[in-house]
Amino acid sequence: MVAKSKQEPEEALYEPVRQFLHSKFAAKFGNCYLEITAKGHFEETLKRAVRHDIIFAFLGKKASPDLAGFIQGEFGIRDFITVEVKPGKITLQDVYQAKLYGDLFNAKYALLVSPASVPEEIKRLHQNLSVLYRFMSGWRVYLGQWQDEPNEVVENNWFPESPF
Repeated sequence: MVAKSKQEPEEALYEPVRQFLHSKFAAKFGNCYLEITAKGHFEETLKRAVRHDIIFAFLGKKASPDLAGFIQGEFGIRDFITVEVKPGKITLQDVYQAKLYGDLFNAKYALLVSPASVPEEIKRLHQNLSVLYRFMSGWRVYLGQWQDEPNEVVENNWFPESPF
């Protein structure tokens, strides 16, 4: 395992963000599976869950969500989850990247998490043009501000609202 000090700032966030989101989704829905997919490697568990596996032809080492998974329901896969993690200020390109992965996986929960607060410009743009809404599904991208202590996104640090 690579020491934390040698990891890129973004990579250092993957596991704590995964653990936090897994616990939140599991607490709300029961059974949740969430893996780190940033390097384009998808475990068989996730591959079997994706019904439209043609998406893997478009994903790889250069273009994959940082985290991906699903919520298991009583009768099979209930909802997919995609997560983009950014170490700095969220940009409009980051929002569209999160939307892209959300659309490819038809993910009800497309999340974008960063230690930086959500820029006022993104909030205003969403209020005027609804840029966080995903047109294919009607769902949206949720933006969260990560806090190293206590390793979570605090409820009031989600925009436009908490996915939980």
